[in-house]
Amino acid sequence: MKTFPLVLLAGVMVLAATAAETRTWVSNDGRPIEGEYLRANSEAVVLRKKDGSELSVRLKFLSVADREFVQQKVAAATPAEAKEEKVRNDLKYQLSGGHEKWPEDRKKRITDAMDAAVTLYNKTGSFKKQLTANNSPGTPTADANYDGWINWGGTINARVALHEIGHTLGIGTHPNWQANIKEGKWTGKYALEQLREFDGKDAVLHADRMHFWPYGLNFDNESSKENDLRHVKMVAAMRKDMGID
Repeated sequence: MKTFPLVLLAGVMVLAATAAETRTWVSNDGRPIEGEYLRANSEAVVLRKKDGSELSVRLKFLSVADREFVQQKVAAATPAEAKEEKVRNDLKYQLSGGHEKWPEDRKKRITDAMDAAVTLYNKTGSFKKQLTANNSPGTPTADANYDGWINWGGTINARVALHEIGHTLGIGTHPNWQANIKEGKWTGKYALEQLREFDGKDAVLHADRMHFWPYGLNFDNESSKENDLRHVKMVAAMRKDMGID
């Protein structure tokens, strides 16, 4: 079975839903997606998944019946329900070649993890990057490089996706990473300002050859709704310290 990337739509007029309802959406290649309809426009629909997260899906990836359903919702919305909503689409991902042959359970876990992480990055900041998610069972956990390649190994979840995407965005991989570290501490002013906004004026940001902490999401027990958001903000600030646009 083929899959498709679920992606966010940049800077469009999105219409509020008149009434939330849950349905099983179907991709144009037959993949089901459970989600509550929130809002839509002529190009994309925003769903609320069972875990409470929001996911924006381009209509071209959905079945004819789903596209017609969305068109009816958009047409029925009143002017008072319309609002301008800026949704970024700077960070995108695709599955690597040969994904049609991946075990379906691993494919679903990888796409669910990537969907959640990419959505949070796009909601929180502007990260211009094209990522490729690769199924690599021989990789102990996961790894990633600055070219945007992510190998998924033995641990597949949203925390790992957030962490590995950080590496694709320069965490431990950009040429200017080491230039901002002295005696195991990050010295870049933007990340220090961001950390001290979270933890107070005396907070210290630690870093080594590849990782940073706190908020580096290096282990599952570090992940929470607040910490995941702070991780993305720290990645944005560290990129600014490294001079990455």
